[in-house]
Amino acid sequence: MKKLLILLVVKALVLVLIITFGKIGLAPDEAQYWTWSQELDWGYYSKPPGIAWQIALSTLFFGNDVLGVRFGALVIGFLISLVVYDIARAASLSIRTAFWAGVVAAFCPLGIYLSFAATTDGGMILFFALAAMVIMKGLQQETQPNYLLTGLCILAAALFKWTAYVFWPIVLIYMLFFKSLRSWKFLAGVALSLIALLPSLYWNMRHDWATFRHVGATVGVAKSGNFFDFLAAQIGLLSPIFFVLLFLSYFYLKKSPKKALLFAAGFPLVAFLFIFTALFKKMQPNWAAYLYPVGLPLVAWLGCDQLKRGKLWLHLGIWLSILSVAFLFALPQMQESGRLPLSYRLSPFRQSMGGECLTSALVEAGYRPDKDFLFADKYQVASLLSFYGPHQKRAYYFNISETRKNQFSYWPQMEQKEIGKNGYFVVVENTDTSSLNWYETHYQYRLSPYFEKVDFRGVYPLFSVDGKPVKYALIFACIHYSGKSAPELEKY
Repeated sequence: MKKLLILLVVKALVLVLIITFGKIGLAPDEAQYWTWSQELDWGYYSKPPGIAWQIALSTLFFGNDVLGVRFGALVIGFLISLVVYDIARAASLSIRTAFWAGVVAAFCPLGIYLSFAATTDGGMILFFALAAMVIMKGLQQETQPNYLLTGLCILAAALFKWTAYVFWPIVLIYMLFFKSLRSWKFLAGVALSLIALLPSLYWNMRHDWATFRHVGATVGVAKSGNFFDFLAAQIGLLSPIFFVLLFLSYFYLKKSPKKALLFAAGFPLVAFLFIFTALFKKMQPNWAAYLYPVGLPLVAWLGCDQLKRGKLWLHLGIWLSILSVAFLFALPQMQESGRLPLSYRLSPFRQSMGGECLTSALVEAGYRPDKDFLFADKYQVASLLSFYGPHQKRAYYFNISETRKNQFSYWPQMEQKEIGKNGYFVVVENTDTSSLNWYETHYQYRLSPYFEKVDFRGVYPLFSVDGKPVKYALIFACIHYSGKSAPELEKY
């Protein structure tokens, strides 16, 4: 355990340096969650309140900067590795094997991502894995699990993502095989976990059931499968070596009498079903991510206890993960300097680049935070403007592009607070110079009905590759807002 703690501390310190001094700013979703944290509530348009509460806590102690937003993720990533270690011990695996399980959880790409980005996945995975550990301890000791403690863990997980409730059907299936899991207290645990729905239900009662309409609209959209893309994403999340070891571990499970290990194996098995589903429906890369950490002890078990050269594969897997993630973290600097002739569109961080340049661009364009307001026609841009704008005033979402609702739609609007004032409208695009004239003309036309005058202040490069700008902010000074509202559509 001491060695694992030392590695986790080193990992955390390195990530602090990358977050503080690196070029990877907040992604639009991270900036959006930060705006939520500035307006704490019982629920939000698309998610339960857990991520907003997490960021509010971390920024309270570490400030409203990038490190402050992401510090909660650093803590959660640290704890996930320790929980995976405990899961391995709950399955009666050796201390050495449990150590490797914690190391794999910490340094696989998924583990590093969960320690770096402020997302809803981290908190959900932490408490989901804790719930699995409680069940596994009961299984291995052949005693009834503490279902109330399990329910409390799932309650906490569901405050981040409702998909945490998948845990209960998995336990139900295992009840068919293990008598010690059968108890009426199971229902008490489920009931306790459902309390996590109450905050969101309360918020939705006051906001026209927006979250449920949004989820229903998203699920109802028919899209073709993306099997190969989704499979590649899952391999990337674990790294190729760990993905293969996890898959191979199922062929060795018959050699293990450990019931808890069989229980842990059920979670990645459900993730494999997600991969099969991608044959018919488009799946997002992170939809199965929460199922892997519970099964990572199988990777360590196979490498330490079953394969002759398993330790070699574990070492190779760790180094492959670290080097591949280090390459991705260094990619923005290499692209910017021109040392790597790789298309900017292939960068996984292109949505996170250049946000810090918005501050100086707005000042140069004439924006005065004490007198003017900021707005955009995309909630992602409004979120970035709120975080990176001078004085971090919350920007407005102004739906002139007639897209779906979002959390900004449920906060005070421009027509309630900004009539007669000047606003600065910002468009952020990853594009080339050939498209810029179209954006200028298009938005001049779309904004004119709402203002006395629309003055295009210019194009401001946010990120360049080898000296050539590839990401821009287009800024419009909009004089004397008339108070006319943008079209209000019932799109969720």
